[in-house]
Amino acid sequence: MVASRKVCLRQEKPLDLLDPDALLRRDGARLMVLAPHPDDESLAAGGLIQRAMAYGAGVSVVFITDGENNPWPQRALERRVWIGERHRQAWGRRRRAEAAAALHALGADNVAVHRLGWPDGGVTWKLLDATQVLVADLRALIERERPTILVLPDLVDRHPDHSAIHVLLEMVFQSMPGVTKPACLGYLLHGRSQPGVPRRAVFTLDADEQRRKRAAIEAHASQTALSGTRLLRFATGTESFVAGLDSHDRSGPELPWRPPRWLRPWLALLVVDADGGERIALRSRSGANLTWRDGSPAARTARVLRPPYYVKLYCTLPSPWVFDGWGWCRFGIPRA
Repeated sequence: MVASRKVCLRQEKPLDLLDPDALLRRDGARLMVLAPHPDDESLAAGGLIQRAMAYGAGVSVVFITDGENNPWPQRALERRVWIGERHRQAWGRRRRAEAAAALHALGADNVAVHRLGWPDGGVTWKLLDATQVLVADLRALIERERPTILVLPDLVDRHPDHSAIHVLLEMVFQSMPGVTKPACLGYLLHGRSQPGVPRRAVFTLDADEQRRKRAAIEAHASQTALSGTRLLRFATGTESFVAGLDSHDRSGPELPWRPPRWLRPWLALLVVDADGGERIALRSRSGANLTWRDGSPAARTARVLRPPYYVKLYCTLPSPWVFDGWGWCRFGIPRA
């Protein structure tokens, strides 16, 4: 099995990784786009999807969630305050239909679509509680589709579903040491790029591709109703990606944060490695194996962590704010 995959998935040249168009022109090219929510596929890769089809490359789009937990647009459009499970399910169906319309606008009606149905807003917790199951599920999908180009969220994306998917995909490839991974292109839809990222791939859309991408974004009408100006900023002439997966390792053992002491009672650390995930209450005491950026003790894990491992600082206070204040950081180098 592994040997056959090595034949199907070839190592990409470094220069090609900076040129998505060259990757799509290769014989046997297969593009896979991971979309945590309906609309991410159009925002991040509407141009790539069109170009892949123009070249005759295989295309698959993976919707991780149905986008059902999207309360503010739903309240505004449906004029309701309380949203129950039945209403969320109906909203998810609406967003699935919008995704189909967006793919139609891209001319991508016949691409392979996979809907995983994971909980919108709950991917982080699913990652922590069922790490090995999720790794196995996504690994099976990748082995079945055999993409040569994989488009996925960047680790520093501030939406927790997006960053959790990046962590999960890194772990998938760490579990496949004998297989050459596809060329990976990371997109950032929420927040700012990490300074010092050495390699960035820029894909240029022609006028027709840009027009169809705009139409695809507009097909997600439930999202553009409140955020149209922000979302349509992605309907430009370029799509930008971080090239590769391995640009996020911490240079030292300390966590990059130093939260104020008054806030620490409401903070926790989320930690995940190949053996699973855990939530850790902060403990300022000697013997902690996780330390703040000044070297002071932060917390002790219940077990020895296997690098590479991932740590996220999380606030336990309820908040209507969806996005991360801190996000994930990664420690260690993947095993060969």
